[in-house]
Amino acid sequence: MYDKKILVTGGDGRFATELKKIRTKYKFIYLNKNELDVLKDSSILKAINKYKPQAILHLAALSRPMNVHIQKISD
Repeated sequence: MYDKKILVTGGDGRFATELKKIRTKYKFIYLNKNELDVLKDSSILKAINKYKPQAILHLAALSRPMNVHIQKISD
């Protein structure tokens, strides 16, 4: 049915929300921050092993200004 599976980080974000509206021959697998923590190697490897994607589209982004992120990196 689908030629390729593409794992999408930031699956609940603005870009991914718009991407979901497009019909394509590819199987997109949208993972949100609760399903995939892009800051943890183990979480990334778990998702890759589970879904076996041919590509990863990294759309996860910071949702606050960079200066706040730098000051409060652990939040």
